[in-house]
Formats: sequence, structure tokens, C-alpha cells
Amino acid sequence: MIIGRIVKPWGVGGEVKAVLLDCTEETFAPVRDVVLSGGAALNITSKKFRPGCVILKFDGIDTPEDAVLYNGMSMEAEGVELPPLEEGQYYKHDIIGLDIIAASGETLGKISEVLSFPANDVYVMDYAGKECLIPAIADIIKEINIDSGYIKIEVMEGLFG
Repeated sequence: MIIGRIVKPWGVGGEVKAVLLDCTEETFAPVRDVVLSGGAALNITSKKFRPGCVILKFDGIDTPEDAVLYNGMSMEAEGVELPPLEEGQYYKHDIIGLDIIAASGETLGKISEVLSFPANDVYVMDYAGKECLIPAIADIIKEINIDSGYIKIEVMEGLFG
């Protein structure tokens, strides 16, 4: 399961700043090892929780120059226990990778990231070579089907440019 993403190096000792997707401090605390999107398996030697992020130190990554190589990589971990959600709620890791389909049936792109804001989440999608932001609101999102791998949207005027 994808649990987060490395954002940037942190400090001079090879630490990285990471954003957790669906994990909380409580659910992430027992995680000792992660596998990065590049395939590297890394052992976590320390965690410092900050508002909205966690600072991680990995075994064998000791300089900012080493740490920068992992920028933007997603982190996966086994055995993370997330609480069940109510009907109509979804974990971010379940949304990432879904196809976006217009109500007309046209496939528009895939969700690459979920941004969280106080009012609502925003789905990031590549559309015609540009990053497109889709607000996760009822006027736009018409159906989310995790099992079939898509989100159906109502394309409103101005949504794509």
C-alpha cells in the first residue's frame, strides 16, 4: 500500500521530509521499512512527526546529496492498519491511479496525486500534457468506482483551462 511521498531532503544528516497519505502518527509509528517507487527497500532508523509531515532518517542515507535522489518517490509499506471508512469515503491511496472519465464516456487521464485542503480534496490529473486540478465536489464528481478503477466527472466550463 502506498503510504506517502518523499518531498525533499531535510537538514544535513541525510534525513528527508515526507508527506503521509492516509496514515496518522499512530498508524505509521510501527512501520520500520518502506519500499520506494524506484524499487529501493529502505530501513527507517528514526521518525520525527511534524504538523502535516514526518521527518525520516533511512539507514545508509547520510548526506543531503544522497537524500535528494529520493525526491518525489512514493513510499509503500506492509502491515499498515487503517480504520474502516464510512460509505462514500475513500483513502487517498485508493484514488491515486484511477482513470478520470467524462460523463460522456471519454477517458481524460489518471489521478497522480490527491491534495487536501480544508474545504475539499483536489485531484491532480495530467490532461493533454498539462497538470489539471479537479475539485472533489459533488457538482463535478459523479461516481467513484474503486473496483473498476475510475472516477466519472461532469466536465464544467473552464475546468481544463
